[in-house]
Amino acid sequence: MFFRRRKWVRTTGRVIDSRIRTLYSPHRSGNRGGGSITLHNYIVEFTAPNGERTRLEIEQHLDTIDVAIGSEVPLLVRPDGTEASFDEKDPRINMMAVYEANQRAEEERFRKQLEG
Repeated sequence: MFFRRRKWVRTTGRVIDSRIRTLYSPHRSGNRGGGSITLHNYIVEFTAPNGERTRLEIEQHLDTIDVAIGSEVPLLVRPDGTEASFDEKDPRINMMAVYEANQRAEEERFRKQLEG
């Protein structure tokens, strides 16, 4: 996947709509005791490299956070504008980057409360 997208163009788009694509259960044994992860499909509007406004359906993957309708999202777009995907390495939507930023903010908030 990396080599296929290395010439794709980075841009941003706006989320127009979303729907649940699947409920992913990380349990290999089929044990449903734990929670499931909801993954979405999004309709995203962006300006293609050729300058045309384009709307495409984009799948959320496990390493990206849920994004709200109306939000701006980082994208990778084919030079001809016919395909796009979320820029999963962008810290605004990368699951681990968002988690780590939230952890730092929580720790800072908690420390300030402790200090009075």
